[in-house]
Amino acid sequence: MGNVIKGIPVIYQYPVLPTGCEATAMTMLLNWAGVDVKNTDVAIALPKVPLPHAVDGKLYGGNPNKGFVGDPFTQESYGVFHGPVAALLEQYLPGRAADLSGGTMNDVYRALDDGRPVIVWATIKLREGRETDVWQDEDGTEIRWISPQHCMLMIGYDDEHVFINDPDTGQTEQYPRDLFESRWELLGKQAVTVTVKG
Repeated sequence: MGNVIKGIPVIYQYPVLPTGCEATAMTMLLNWAGVDVKNTDVAIALPKVPLPHAVDGKLYGGNPNKGFVGDPFTQESYGVFHGPVAALLEQYLPGRAADLSGGTMNDVYRALDDGRPVIVWATIKLREGRETDVWQDEDGTEIRWISPQHCMLMIGYDDEHVFINDPDTGQTEQYPRDLFESRWELLGKQAVTVTVKG
């Protein structure tokens, strides 16, 4: 049981993109799919929304479901969720973005079985996640930020482990499968991949 996709070079996000894990994970997927693009290009192309800021004692800021909260080139920023990532992927590869978010881990494993790497959200080094910031977006939606949020490219799994091209370490990492699955669920079951080439 399991499968590991070989030959996907790991891209290290630092020092240029201290909060650019999503752009870096997406760049690895795009490079694998034959798109010649750098992670800085992807970081620039992602839509941006405002950082949280206080107004009359309440925090207001952008929604990570609409764009990157802040700027991935800066340390003081947050990140972006699956919707904007899938939308940008669709711009690079029209008709091929596949947003698996909200499904089950088996959907992710099936994509890997097909030989398709998957962008996944969890926590850095699978550390325990905790809510660190709460703010409202312009529509009054409450955003609850879990830290240390992280985005990676999943390239495989076996009975015990998942195999991850990790922008934070610049290495292919082997993480405990059960722990990864719980962190992935904590971050909202977000997963984005591409359909097999048509």
